[in-house]
Amino acid sequence: MEFVANSRDVRLFQRSSNVVRTVAAVVFLVGSTVPFMYALARLELVTEWSAWEALIRFSSVDGAVQALQFTLLESLASSLLTVAFGLPIAWCLSRYQWRRIRLLRAMLAVPFVTPAIVASMGFLSLLRPDGVLAKCGIDLRLETGIIGWFADASGWANPGHFVALILAHAWFNLSLMIRFVEPMLASLDPAWEEQLSLLPAGQRRLTRIRTLWLPILGPAVLCAAALSFLFSFTSFALVKWLTPNNSNLESLMAEAGSSAGIIGYRVDSSELIYSTALVQFLILLLTLWLTAQFQKQYSQRLSLLSEVDVRKHHGTPPLAAKLTILAGGVFTLSPFISTLFSSFRIRQITDGATEHVWTLDGWRNAWSGDLSTMGAQEAMTHSLIYAVCTLIVALPLGWILASTIYHLEQSGWSKSSKGLDLMCMLPLAVSALMIGLGVLLGGLRWYPGMFDWFLLPVYPHVLLTVPFVVRVMLPAYHSLDPAFHEQCRMLNLSHIRSWYHGKLMFMRGHAVVAGSLTLAFSLGEFGASWLLVRSGSWDTLSIVIDQLMGRPKFDPLVNPTAMAAASMLMMLTFGLFVLAERFRPHDDRSGF
Repeated sequence: MEFVANSRDVRLFQRSSNVVRTVAAVVFLVGSTVPFMYALARLELVTEWSAWEALIRFSSVDGAVQALQFTLLESLASSLLTVAFGLPIAWCLSRYQWRRIRLLRAMLAVPFVTPAIVASMGFLSLLRPDGVLAKCGIDLRLETGIIGWFADASGWANPGHFVALILAHAWFNLSLMIRFVEPMLASLDPAWEEQLSLLPAGQRRLTRIRTLWLPILGPAVLCAAALSFLFSFTSFALVKWLTPNNSNLESLMAEAGSSAGIIGYRVDSSELIYSTALVQFLILLLTLWLTAQFQKQYSQRLSLLSEVDVRKHHGTPPLAAKLTILAGGVFTLSPFISTLFSSFRIRQITDGATEHVWTLDGWRNAWSGDLSTMGAQEAMTHSLIYAVCTLIVALPLGWILASTIYHLEQSGWSKSSKGLDLMCMLPLAVSALMIGLGVLLGGLRWYPGMFDWFLLPVYPHVLLTVPFVVRVMLPAYHSLDPAFHEQCRMLNLSHIRSWYHGKLMFMRGHAVVAGSLTLAFSLGEFGASWLLVRSGSWDTLSIVIDQLMGRPKFDPLVNPTAMAAASMLMMLTFGLFVLAERFRPHDDRSGF
């Protein structure tokens, strides 16, 4: 009788779990597709174009073809530069015994969680006309010196801006290469390389690369490159501030977003967004599909050993490896240091001569809000409220979705598992601006009073952070040993206690990482917030920074005030990142 009762309890628990997973999947899929579909339906109504007509007429939309060409060029260049910078650093970091290896990993990975607006301010301060690079003749901002000579000789307009952008993208995506490549190399059996070197086919370096390293590292490198392409393709803040004379698809839609979807008003704006959004969606959907294929190959387990033993086998790093890591550290930390210094540095003109003095006036102005719609204190409070609310919804939702994908895969529903996995990444293909536009148009159409709701920006924040939660938690499920949960059931523990001891205790590190990333990404989210909060009065710290940098620079306090606000947001996200790194498992293969 007791066995029958236990079997009934197990079936009831499994049925309840299946209901929860189904509801979570339906809620997320509906919530992530409705804004985009409604935005498309509204644009179709205004333009009187079908989706096919919008795709066909893309080339006739003013500025669309030029934006697409620029977007593809800068995304491909950024991906290649990310691989060129990241692969040597990941190789050196994984091969040798390093002191304070966790600190090195954190230092090299911190750009990825840095808010895009902070990264923009960092590179603007780093590339200022009176900076070190400019004094060496490399003026990427005003394009004087050797950059100006190259522009005149080649006929290329604004090459310095383009170089600055792809450098910023490579800096931003550097951790993707390290996260994907370094864990695999750091635990790969060194006997493979030694055995190959003894064979006739392994005598030459090129043959070893083709025979050993390409099959092992190829999927990881391609996966990191594909994600780098995706994030560069949808970049907004960096493009807006580093290449002001060029637009990618995202910034082009942002410029027309406020006037789109209104019947009889600026139909050209609706035509532009309709065509551009569909083209962008198809390209990003293909990119996500390729990423999923690469990640499937990458996640396959190889002959992995203890990381400590592998590093001990390779020994201490040579000078070349130390210089590579040092260069990576300088490249990573320079924008942060430059932003912080610029927040204290104010321009003064005395008797016609320009000089710079060190003062706290920029921090005082940022805190009080004298040059913006509100002070950094109030804007930071808004950002933190949005981030916490996003965490409360996105973490459990993404966790349940990861569990659903894993259980579908284990139950033999491979195609359903892959389909749901791809659908969970859809918000990244839709882009933040289109999600914000869908919420904006839907709110105006169904319930205009929605814009009096303080928590409105939480909705797009949740949609944009759930994919990262899924990507972090899914490898955690794959690394679980089902024997622990079975042993808990054999000890007649309750379902809750079995789940706690058999699963949660082995996944809590991943959960903390997912939660910290959710908070950091919500704090730094710019695209959807930039579109939505202009209809309300709840500016986030990212929006305040953008407002400050948009003010005329004749006031010498504008730039240091913006840099001070960026420094506040930077330190806030740093704290969350340190927390994530403290709990991150050493074999984490999520890539984030």
